[in-house]
This record gives sequence, structure tokens and C-alpha cells, in this order.
Amino acid sequence: MKTTHYIFITLALTSLSLFSQNPVNSFNPSDTWTLLPEYTDEFNATTINWTKWSKTNNLPNVAAWKWNNDTNVNPTTFQGEQAASITARQNTGNTPVDGTYFNTGCLQNTNVLPTGFVGYVEARIWGADLEAPLASGIDKRRGVCPAFWLYSEFYDDKPVGEVIYTEIDVVELQQFDYYNGVQDLIYDAESNLHLATKVATGNGRNFIRPKQNPDAQLNKYELPGRFDPAKGWHTYGCEITPDKIHFYIDGIKVGKSLDNTHWSKNPLQVIVSLGMRVPFVTFSGNAFVPVNPEVDDRASKNLPAMPVSMYLDYLRVWSKDNALSVSDSKQSKLKAFPNPTEDYLYLKDTQNAEITIFNSLGQSVFQKQLENHTNPIDVRHLLPGIYFIKTNHNNQIKTGKFIKK
Repeated sequence: MKTTHYIFITLALTSLSLFSQNPVNSFNPSDTWTLLPEYTDEFNATTINWTKWSKTNNLPNVAAWKWNNDTNVNPTTFQGEQAASITARQNTGNTPVDGTYFNTGCLQNTNVLPTGFVGYVEARIWGADLEAPLASGIDKRRGVCPAFWLYSEFYDDKPVGEVIYTEIDVVELQQFDYYNGVQDLIYDAESNLHLATKVATGNGRNFIRPKQNPDAQLNKYELPGRFDPAKGWHTYGCEITPDKIHFYIDGIKVGKSLDNTHWSKNPLQVIVSLGMRVPFVTFSGNAFVPVNPEVDDRASKNLPAMPVSMYLDYLRVWSKDNALSVSDSKQSKLKAFPNPTEDYLYLKDTQNAEITIFNSLGQSVFQKQLENHTNPIDVRHLLPGIYFIKTNHNNQIKTGKFIKK
């Protein structure tokens, strides 16, 4: 990895292409990938590239703490790697800012994954080693959550009932969640899905969190070998296909694969962040809310462990070259004709199906509900090249490809 020392400058300049052509692991070993440099950063420089990462603009809206990337995101050398540190700290003098008492950092890419993205995101992370000497039990390690996630803006102009917000948690660490009578420990993690739909009243939003829809959105599991994420470097990855979302840690598939029913329908931000958790915040009204740590007894015992940092060795994003040619188990071959075509495309044995066309980068370029196979698909607007096509009828998936002349 990055600890390799290159003698020749030419090798150093090309080291990224030498070792990062593929994710650590993926659902189908025959898949081929293209590394997307605009989303990818090895954090080898002496400064953070703030043209690639958002220092202040369009950061997530949270109510329980504030973002301060000026102070809390820095280049560093940590445990043998050049990396970015992301730090969480108490406000100076415990002075509240809009009712919050902590500030922290995040690295959010200025580029946005396109609608219908098919590919893989991966980060190598060292968790936040919080050890509170005055606390007892599991509280000694609690207070922050290193997270790697994807999320969309709110598309409130969509019709009532439509999904206006989507979020994929590639991984959330060190949360010490309590669910169904079970207390999570340091080696428990989550890779969940979140969404919000448009409600009938004004611009109202109906948030559906993982615990409200556990079969489709909740993905809790133990880290492989029950490792402590705050004691070593580990890779965390997520593969997004048109139908499934798969999660990997150190190349091992973890938890369950979740259906990609909504989560690629909006453009997605790519972000790594250090969030606040109990006892520095509490969960109320379906959201985290601030706690005054010098008044709350539990939080005050954890203050001596602050500030605390997580570390990001690299973040890499790939598109899948054969976006729909290799598919999940429930897909079958789709026949499209004429192929090649320059104007219209017909699909054999297709009725009442949702049609999606992807370009070679896995980006959705066309979507329509097709009533029957005799209806032509107008592809005159597409640039010449290879395209992949997917139909979905009652969760029966067919895929194929065609050439636009």
C-alpha cells in the first residue's frame, strides 16, 4: 500500500494506477472497473485539496453539532500512512453555537455521483480511539461515530409519495447502538439505508429510518473477527448494482445485501465524517439533539477524552465497466433490436416494464415505463457508443446491451 517506497520519480507518480485498479473485493470477480480520479484521493499531499473536497459549501444539515473543517480536517502522518485526520472537539469555553456544544469535521467530495450510478466506493479508515478514564463500562469508548456514507439532496419538487431523499451508509462505526434488547459493542457496525418521501401537506417530508423498515433498510453485523475499528487500518467498501447493494470490510462481504429499490434514483454525495453520539448527544424526535456536556453527568465524564480524531488513508470510487453485462442472480438476458441502431430500439418479450438505459460509466441516461414490446424506444438523443439496458417487471430483471451508431 502507500508504505511502499518508490526509488524512481516516475514510479511514484504512477503508484495510484499500479495498485488501485480494482476494489479489494466485489460481488462478481469477473467484473472490471475504472477508477474515477475526480472522486478519488490518496491524501498523500501536505495540504487538503479543497477543490476536490467541500470546506464549507453544501455540507450535511445536522442539529446536534457544527462542521468546522478549517480546524478539524488536516493532512497528517499516522501509523505509517500519509492520511487526513478528522477531529471532533468541544466548543471553546463550552460556548453554545446555535445550541450545540461540539464541532467536528467531514470530507465531502465536490463531485456528485450521477443518478443510476453503478460502481464501487471504498475507504481505508482508522477509527477514533476515544478512551474516557472517568467513565465506566462501555461508556469509556462512547461519544463519536466514524462514518463513510452517500446521501442525496432533498428533491422537494417531486410529486407526492415520491422518494425525495436517499442515503447509503457504507459503514457506521463505534455507535454502541441499543436495539431489540441487544447492546452493541465496539466490534458492532451498521451499513443501513435511509430515505424520505414527499407528503401531501406543503413541502412535508416523511423520514423512514432503518429501524422503521428493518427488513429492507437495517443491516447490523459484527466486524470480521470482532476487530476494534479504533485500533487499526481497515477497508470499508460498498458495491452498487442496479438491483442490489453489497457491503465489504477488508474484502469480506458483511451483513446482508439490500435491494436497490430507491437509492440510485437521486445523485449521491460521497462523504467521510466524524459524528457525535451518546453521551455527547441524545436521540429524540427521530434525530440527534445536543447535550450540554458540562451539565450532563455521563457526558462530563467523557470530556477528558476529547478532542479525538479518526483517520482516512484513501477514498476511491470506481465505475463498473460492464455495468449490466454481469448481473445479480435474478437477472436474465434481454433481447434488443435492431442492434446496432441509430434511432429506435425494440425489446423482445417486454410488457409493463420499467426501462433504464445506462452509459458505459454506469450513469442512467434514459428511464421510462414501457407498456409493451411493440412500443419503440427513441434513442436518437444518445451519443454513439455502447449502452446497457435493464427492464424491471414485478421484480423480474432482464439486462442486455446495444450499440448506438
